[in-house]
Order: sequence, then C-alpha cells, then structure tokens
Amino acid sequence: MDNLTETLERKLLPFINQPAQYVGGEVNSIRKSWQDNPLRVCLAFPDTYAIGISHYGSGILYEMINALPGILCQRTYLPWVDAQEIMRRESIPLFTWESCRPVRQFDVLAISLQYELLYTSTLALLDLAGLPVRSADRTEADPIVLAGGPATNNPEPMAPFIDLYFIGEAEAGLQDVLAMLADLKRTQPDLPRSERIARLAASFPFLYAPAFYEPRYDNAGRMAALDCTRDDLPTTIEAAQVDDFDAAPAPLRPLVPSSEAVHDRLAIEIMRGCPRRCRFCEAAFTKGRLRRRSPQKILEIARSGINSTGFEELTLLSLSSSDHPELHQILDLLNEEFQEQNVSIALPSLRTNEQLAEMPALVAGVRKSGLTLVPEAASQRLRQAISKDVDEGHLLSGAEAAFQRGWNLLKLYFMVGLPDERPEEVEAIVTLADRLAQARQKYEKGPARVNIAVATLIPRPHTPMQWLPMIREPEMGQKRGRLRDLVRDRRYLALKFHHIERSVLEGVLARGDRRLADAIEQSWRLGSVFDAWDETFDYARWKQAFAETGIDPDFYAHRGRDADEHLPWSHISVGMTQPQLRRQYEAMMQELAANSP
Repeated sequence: MDNLTETLERKLLPFINQPAQYVGGEVNSIRKSWQDNPLRVCLAFPDTYAIGISHYGSGILYEMINALPGILCQRTYLPWVDAQEIMRRESIPLFTWESCRPVRQFDVLAISLQYELLYTSTLALLDLAGLPVRSADRTEADPIVLAGGPATNNPEPMAPFIDLYFIGEAEAGLQDVLAMLADLKRTQPDLPRSERIARLAASFPFLYAPAFYEPRYDNAGRMAALDCTRDDLPTTIEAAQVDDFDAAPAPLRPLVPSSEAVHDRLAIEIMRGCPRRCRFCEAAFTKGRLRRRSPQKILEIARSGINSTGFEELTLLSLSSSDHPELHQILDLLNEEFQEQNVSIALPSLRTNEQLAEMPALVAGVRKSGLTLVPEAASQRLRQAISKDVDEGHLLSGAEAAFQRGWNLLKLYFMVGLPDERPEEVEAIVTLADRLAQARQKYEKGPARVNIAVATLIPRPHTPMQWLPMIREPEMGQKRGRLRDLVRDRRYLALKFHHIERSVLEGVLARGDRRLADAIEQSWRLGSVFDAWDETFDYARWKQAFAETGIDPDFYAHRGRDADEHLPWSHISVGMTQPQLRRQYEAMMQELAANSP
C-alpha cells in the first residue's frame, strides 16, 4: 500500500468535517522522488493541520531537510477525532500530505514536541501510524522516532516512547544527523535498529537515546540519579545552538495553507534568545545566547516569502522583538518594500519599556486588532523579583500612543501564583488594566476595551523557579473568583483565566520524571487526545490514569524541590548550570523578603 489516495477519496474525505485540510497540494509544497532519495523523513506535528501548518519551526525543517541531496521530507499532522475514528474503523494508516504514503514506510518519524499537552496526541499519532507506542516494542521495520522542540527540555516523561531526542536548535545539527543515518543505511543496511540509534547518540553531543539510561530513585520517591548503560554515551546532553543566525535557514517559500489555519501570514524570526531572562521564563533560559538577524537579511527573507505566497501580513518573531537594536531600520526597509503591496507588519512581542510609546507609530500599517502588552505582574515588588523590567509609566505612555493612532483594544498578560504573592497584588491586576483602559478618555473617547489573560505560574525546568511548588487548585480558584468579582461592573474589561485543571496537568507533565510515562499512556488509552483543546480535554481521564498507575500528581506539581535534589532534567544542559540557577533563585527570594510590605 504505497499510495492511499483512492482509499481516502472513497472511505474518509466524504465523511469528515473540513476535508480540504487532508488533501495536501499546498502552494510551495515539495515533492521529491521517492526512488531517487533513499533516506525518507516524515515530519510530524501532533496537533491539527490548522495548528501544524502555521508552526514556524516546522517550516524551517521542511525546507532544510528537503534541501539535502538523497533525502526527502514529507509532512503529517494528527487528524481530528472524526477522521481518527473512521481511519481506525477502516484500517487506514496515518499518511503524509505530499504523497498519501503510510508514515510507517519512512526511515525517520521526526515529531515536534512544542508543549506538554501534546503528549497523548503524540501517542495517538504513533498508534494511527501503525507503530508501537513504546520504543522497546518497535521492530527493525519501524522508523526511528526522533523528537525535538521545547518540550524536550525535560525529555523524561515521554522517554519510553521516543527512540532519540534532538536537544536544542535543529538548524545546528539535524542535517549532519540525517547524513550519518543515510550513510549507515547505505553502507550497513543490516545494522540493528538499536545500534543505529546508539551510534547516532554517541556521535552527536545533542542527541539523547533514553533507552540507554536508567533512572534511580531514593526512599522518598525522588529521583536520585540517571545511570548510563553504555560507556560510549555521554552523561550530560549538550544542547545544539546556531552560531551565525544570519546564515541559519529560514522559510523562503513557506507553505500556503489549503484550508483554515491559525496563522495565515508570513513569519520571520528576527532574533533568538532574550536579553532580559525573566526568572519564570523557560524560553529565556533555554534559547541560548542572544543572536540577531541583520536588517538586510530580514528584508531578503521577507521579499522571498511575500513573493512566493501572496500573504498580506508579515509578523516579526522573537521573544522580545522591540529589543532588536536595529528595529527602526528593519521596519523602515520593510515598509518601503511592501507599502505599495498593502502588506501590513506586526510585532507580536513588545517590550514594555521606554520604546513602547514609539511602537504604534512604527507599525502604523498593521491592522489594529489589538496591542499586546505583557506586564506579568501588577506590582513593582513582584516584577522586580521575577526580573520583569516593566515601568507602569511606560505602559501608560505606550497605551496612550496606541489610542491616539486608532487602537481601541489592549491585550494584557499576567500570572498569579508567584512566590510571596499578596492578595492586594492579585487585585492590582484589575486596577492596572482599568487605568490603562481609562487612558483612552484623554482623546475624548470612552474607555478602551481591555482583554486580561491570567495564567497560573508553572515553575518550569531550567529556570530559577524550578525549585518552587506550584500553587494548588483551591488557591487558583480563589484568585480567579476575586478577579471576576472585580471586573464584573467594568464591561470594558474582559477576563480570561487559564483552565485550572489543565494548568495543573501541565505542571505535572513539565516537572515530572520517567514514571509518568505509564500515566500518559493509560490516559491516552482511556481516550485522552488533544488535551490543549476545550472540546476534547477531560481531566477525569487523567485522574483515573494517575490513580490506576499509582501516580500522585501533587508530588510533581505542588512539591517544592530541595536545593540538592537531582532533578529529572539535570542531565540536559541548555545554558545556565544548576548552581547558577540556584543563585538566581536565592537572589529572588532575598529580594522578596527585603521588599516585603
């Protein structure tokens, strides 16, 4: 069964919602010859087409892998539940969007793990492809399951399901990994699958093969060590990192979605890393040193992307776009290039500093759907402790500049559950939002609409907060209830509080060890899939899975870690060392104590 096109047309597409998302054929899709490219890679995103087709990193990998001679790359996504049901009933295996080939026919299944709530969806994808979900059960005929992405910063909860992890930035080494694998396939076709995996892991410091490592636990159930079972493998995995960001691959001919997608625009990453390193932010501590693209290179990428897609919006990506020292020049070049084509320019990530008041003028051409600001905390004491350098005066001046130029909506992002947080500091979220909304009245208009998004702090791996406990569900509910009371009579303020049970689950999975794999698999077998979607998330399944596998969620989410505790991610090196992070943690706690009211 090399091509499933006829089967899909007869048995699947007529019976599902939005069949256009499954047919492929997108503008700029790449079709390389199967026969002329002996190493075949399937690039998988374990979420819906609408999410996966919009993922910037997948676009980089798709073009990068297909640029290699003798290697082809095709894509797959996780079909929605209606399609999954039919595919299982009709024995239709998961296929690729380029050629409708079964995924199981490929040499490598490369899965993008962007966040923890994709874990059950990843198992669903493996099963739908006809692969055993556990790596120990796979045969010589099965592709090597290679995973990368931010969720691999703690690879342990998914370790039994993944053959090989790529830690760090794939642009810095994936091509070499695939070249070696192609050479092994050509020169040593009978080399056992497990030995191929081991040789790859021994050859590249950023590859982690979890089957060759065994965790140990102490009498209290805490992780005590991770023992390597082979002498040729490293005890610490060093994240790969791009040196020259200007020379790093970028999507020059991005895929144009054939059906609805969450982002229908051209994205360009202008900077990687962050100069600020807020103490709660995993990305800031794992993205490596700060690297920037030059204005001319950004223009070249934009010119190629717009000309090859016809997109009408261009968005500039980074953790903090307005920190690029040449941002003015970048925007001037892009505006000059694209103003006659009516291409608007968006900066989704703005630093709330003295530059903020200039931003509305610099992006005057963007559709004024809303200006997004990320104070994170509403009190200066908490912002200082988490290293979020935000001044309320700058927030106000930025909002006023936006209102003056026609913006009517602000989007504000906050967190609750920060260390030593006081009730009045939670209430200050609404006070600050109201103050910003009222600033629009300065221009003889009513108060602005303000959307307030509030998340609960998850003390994430590789950050100074990794030793903290996460607050418990009753406290989350109390904070949400108080905020709702405060906005009730202010109709121009809209509050969105992150789903409490989903936040707890994310905390468990983000901070867990390899023992969680049994619960992840059991939850999937009970029906969990698409856990990030409200339509399909059911925490009752997870609670049942935890109970049936003997997992106490509180042990992972709500337990503080001792200073000398071996953390499940201690063998992964992505930047700062554990002692460096611990010094930051102690400095944060000292600052909170010194500024306590």
